[in-house]
Amino acid sequence: MAKFYSLAFILLVYVNLFEGFTSFAQTSRTQEVVVRSKYSTSFPKDTVLIYKYRKLALDNLYYDADKAVVYAQQILRLSQKHQWPKGKIMAYDLLCTYYIIDGSYDILREISNEILILSQKENLPLYTANAKRFLGESAAEYKQFDTSLANFQSAFKIYSSLKLDSSKAVCLENIGNFYREKLEYPEANRYYDLAYRSFEKIGSQLGMASVLQNRGYLYVRKNELDKAEKYVSQALVIFQKLNNRFGMLNALNDLGNVYFSKKQYDKAIKSESEALALSKLYHSSRQTNWALICLYKAYKGQNNVEQSLNYLEQVDYIRRTRHLERVAREYNMYKLIYENQQMDSEIQQKIINEQNTIQSFLIGFLVLIVAFSAFLWFNNKKLRLKNAAIKEALIQGQTIERKRVAAELHDHLGGTLASLNWYLYGMDKKLLSEEEQKIYQSVHQMVGAAYREVRSLSHNLMPVELEEHGLVMALQRLIGKLNENNSIHFTFEVDGLEKRLDKKVEFELYSILLELTNNILKHSKADKAEISLTESVRTIHLTISDNGNGIKNNSLHGAGLGNVKNRVQSLKGKIMISNEENPGTNIGIEIPK
Repeated sequence: MAKFYSLAFILLVYVNLFEGFTSFAQTSRTQEVVVRSKYSTSFPKDTVLIYKYRKLALDNLYYDADKAVVYAQQILRLSQKHQWPKGKIMAYDLLCTYYIIDGSYDILREISNEILILSQKENLPLYTANAKRFLGESAAEYKQFDTSLANFQSAFKIYSSLKLDSSKAVCLENIGNFYREKLEYPEANRYYDLAYRSFEKIGSQLGMASVLQNRGYLYVRKNELDKAEKYVSQALVIFQKLNNRFGMLNALNDLGNVYFSKKQYDKAIKSESEALALSKLYHSSRQTNWALICLYKAYKGQNNVEQSLNYLEQVDYIRRTRHLERVAREYNMYKLIYENQQMDSEIQQKIINEQNTIQSFLIGFLVLIVAFSAFLWFNNKKLRLKNAAIKEALIQGQTIERKRVAAELHDHLGGTLASLNWYLYGMDKKLLSEEEQKIYQSVHQMVGAAYREVRSLSHNLMPVELEEHGLVMALQRLIGKLNENNSIHFTFEVDGLEKRLDKKVEFELYSILLELTNNILKHSKADKAEISLTESVRTIHLTISDNGNGIKNNSLHGAGLGNVKNRVQSLKGKIMISNEENPGTNIGIEIPK
């Protein structure tokens, strides 16, 4: 029992330790929560601030580019502070939209990849689709048409599964632009038609205006200037209605180019002057540069050399300024990404260090548990050895005591009864009255029976046959005596055992059989009993069965069976008691040789 409890305790400890080590596999998933708990007091407040900045960035995305970028960078810094992946994704998503407007396709590709990695890790399919759409835009700009189309189609599939009609319409417009860049104008117009109907269906004026402007630019590319003017003018009306500053200046720049191409220089100058003013309010150096170039060409077309040179100088200045701005912007963006990666690495390392500390503690604790378990096991083994030694000593003591009692019965009580019997023989019965003779006769018979009983008891306790001739002959004589005086018929079969066994084994087996036959005589109410003794290469099998009423309650003869079990254990054997056969009991004993 002590062994069972120690094993159960060890198993329980191992299960707990296994659960502890399994939790390490989940650390990567719970990293965000672990780190965020460090800022638990400020995170809710900063989350509210992040969503506020996101709204402000969206409001200014088509109104004031500088403000939109500043708010997006604030979102990124707060998200980095708390290592909140979704916040980072929102910031990157806003910046990607701005970089498409600004034409910064190198950095667009880098940030789109960051969104893709984070959104897939966080299982945010909308942002995964946005990242693929951004990558499609970047690949199209660099004429990587296969990659571009694959990304657009993947994004469209995700938008469709999410049932996002507005995003699907934007993606259709992007695919139209893609085919325009490939100079496949009919296919581009087909997608523009699909996009326009989609925006019209959901009531998106901004989307409709964007499609009209892109279609107008397609006709600029085809040099169908009247159609170009028509579509861009329609787009400009809608942008003005929506007060969309970026849309207005972009449309005005396109119209200025259309007018220049049609040699309508006054209209071109008027349109581009408005675009220039709006571009400075929107803070777009790209749009400013386009407006200045068109003004330079328009004035040159009018042979206004002074104004033409003036705008040409501004073009040169803006180009240099734009280059410096672009370098600075890319530097700041890459710096933010690098800092974010560094912070992630530091946090990862901190978590790994904490895990290593915990793991070292658990390993140390496990070593202590194993050592304690080993101590319990060795202690238990020691106790079991002591118990076995005590049982062995007890059985040896019983054997010695049985020999002594057998000798005492035979030599003293048997001798006394024999002497008493002789004295009775020496009395003259003729001198006794008839009544006294009857008493004499009874006493004489009782003394004789007592003498025979003492001899039998002494013999059973330590039979001479067992000492001189071995177990088989001692058992045969015992069975013979049992069949002489009882109503139960015993049969005895032997297979093997041609050579004598160890004296201890023979004595214990004889004692076991004596105890079991005594139980059958007292409790079984049987009329038949079978005893089988078989020797194999490695074991000795003893089987005792009867057709009685079986063992109904072990407590009635628990001491006898207990002695039998102790003797079997002393021989390192096994005992099996079966009550299943009805009627009767079957007891099997197996002793190793």
